[in-house]
Amino acid sequence: MQVTTQPMTATRAMIRLAPKSRVTYLGPAGTYTHAAALQWFGKDAQWQPVTDIAEIFTTVENGNADYGVVPVENSSEGSVIPTLDAFNTSTLQINGELLLRIRHCLLAGTGTTLRDVSKVVAHLQSFGQCRQWLANNLPGVDKMPVSSNAEAARMAAQQSGVAAIAGKTAAELYGLQVLAEGIEDSADNMTRFLLLSRAATTHSTGRDKTSIIISAHNEPGTLFRALEPFHRFGVNLTKLESRPSRKAAWSYYFYVDFDGHVEDAKVQQALQVLKSHALGVKLLGSYPAATPL
Repeated sequence: MQVTTQPMTATRAMIRLAPKSRVTYLGPAGTYTHAAALQWFGKDAQWQPVTDIAEIFTTVENGNADYGVVPVENSSEGSVIPTLDAFNTSTLQINGELLLRIRHCLLAGTGTTLRDVSKVVAHLQSFGQCRQWLANNLPGVDKMPVSSNAEAARMAAQQSGVAAIAGKTAAELYGLQVLAEGIEDSADNMTRFLLLSRAATTHSTGRDKTSIIISAHNEPGTLFRALEPFHRFGVNLTKLESRPSRKAAWSYYFYVDFDGHVEDAKVQQALQVLKSHALGVKLLGSYPAATPL
């Protein structure tokens, strides 16, 4: 399979990946998640596509796959909420990240023109990333969210008048023509992917990132107590997002990314203070940070 999206870096040299690993990802073949997984594992992996993000987590947790690859954030549309929510109950560890340049195309069956398009199908995030182009070029056309862009391409290959938002790889896989290329509204549209496994396998490289979940009682000063130790020890936060805990009404947890590895002294100091404040801290993983080319 030829990857036509442009990876920024997979930091593959810093992550020990077993040959012919069993890898699960958001399928079917031809999704951007598949393209990201290929950057880590090449063509030799034993691929296990699944239909939703939660299933990626359970497949690895149950030992039916060695690794999982999930999208976690898009530069235009923000966090991938199913991924953040899955981390709250999962035991998996993050062992790497990858930034993938996303270049969307509008695909349809051979002979179809823009005038023939009566419905556009795509993953919900892709609709958001192409919102302005669709408004300008296909105003009033029905839009139908589906589980993945590869699934959208498969539908477009089977149904007349249906166009899909997907990449060129999907066009090749499903025998579709490209009606328009580069339809994303942002020229630097990128998605961040994470590599998951059942155990932590990385060590400090000097350029790392750590992800945690912080949970606490809903009371005054909670957010300050959660953030102050990072400032005190000079740890740079790169992401902070609250999500409902689903344990009680108006109860939340915080998903946090920050620079550094759990083996680093200043990170250990910050985490120790967090725990002393009676804040629940769940380590999701420390891993080599992706570096833009």
